[in-house]
Amino acid sequence: MMGFCMVLVTVLSTLFLSRAATASTAGFIKSPLSEVKLLGDDVELHCEVIGKPIPEAQWWFERDESVDTFMQLWDGAWQDRIRINATYRHHATSTLSVFDLTTSDSGTYECRASNDPDRNDLKKSPRIKWIRSQANIIVIGRPEIIADVEMKNVNEAVLFCNLTNPPSEIKEVLWKKGEEVVFTHKEPPFISVTYTISKVDYHSAGEYVCLFETTPPVNATISVKAAPHVTAYKASENGNEGEKVVLICKSSSYPSVMWSWYKSGENVEGAICVA
Repeated sequence: MMGFCMVLVTVLSTLFLSRAATASTAGFIKSPLSEVKLLGDDVELHCEVIGKPIPEAQWWFERDESVDTFMQLWDGAWQDRIRINATYRHHATSTLSVFDLTTSDSGTYECRASNDPDRNDLKKSPRIKWIRSQANIIVIGRPEIIADVEMKNVNEAVLFCNLTNPPSEIKEVLWKKGEEVVFTHKEPPFISVTYTISKVDYHSAGEYVCLFETTPPVNATISVKAAPHVTAYKASENGNEGEKVVLICKSSSYPSVMWSWYKSGENVEGAICVA
């Protein structure tokens, strides 16, 4: 009898595990996160769901002033400002993108998921309710930053940024040129900051950004211009009659230059210029 009972328990356990592996309710492994965004910004919300069969994911929205009036979101909605990208492979992943945010986009965004076969049948009550995960998006006005550049002399420039109404406490202020951080203000006061360029030339010219580390971050761009710096690829070029000769000039200046070629004081047409 002992051997029979052990075999019976093994068979029953195998059947139970088999059923559990073939069907399971949906569950979130990644939920959307709440954010504060600036007017005109974009936002991305992500959600991932597991279950067998693979659950369907949907996005719903309720405005702040509404009460229990969720509306379903579709790809291309809101005058094509909504994008929904979903994949259903090993599990369900869905990304909701909202572009060019307005204040009316503030509200609760909800990811819903279900793998009930009757989940979308309006005539039947689903056996398994939709599971839900929510994120709150708050869209605020863009604070004003007064930004300018002052030339102290021929070579020296002082960049200036003043954040009049920060959306939150300022942690620090970064000065960036492209992706490079050129200076960081770590000690207050942070409302008004400056950055000095001691030598303005084709190396230092470009677009600078003052980035205030607030929630959300705010920034302004300042253009620093320099006189064109043009170099010839070769000082001279030789060729025989009938041959093609290529003459190349380069400029590393900011902003980009407008090119003209001349021969003996006369304009040469047909030059190929690459910005």
